[in-house]
Amino acid sequence: MAEVQQDSKAKRYDRQIRIWGPEGQQNLENSRIMLLNCSPTGSETLKNLVLGGLASFTIVDGNKVHACELGNNFLVDSNRLGQSRAQVVTDLLKELNDSVLGSYVGDSPEELL
Repeated sequence: MAEVQQDSKAKRYDRQIRIWGPEGQQNLENSRIMLLNCSPTGSETLKNLVLGGLASFTIVDGNKVHACELGNNFLVDSNRLGQSRAQVVTDLLKELNDSVLGSYVGDSPEELL
């Protein structure tokens, strides 16, 4: 069973393994990331890491989705206006790779410090 899972993983992440090798992929799969404030740049970077197979991520952002973000952050859409930006982005990222654990905190980082 473990061998079948390894083969599936090797197929899923084949391109990355060719670039940075099995050790680099293992390092990514062991990584845990926290994103403070979910800007378009941060969201896009986190998306790429999720697709790459990191272990888990947490988004900390106290903002709501605003209309002005719709053209900048492709991880939010008009159906989610007024909702927690951290939750919206987390939900979508978890759909992109079901092997990655994702969570969010709907408070601003400044409030938590």
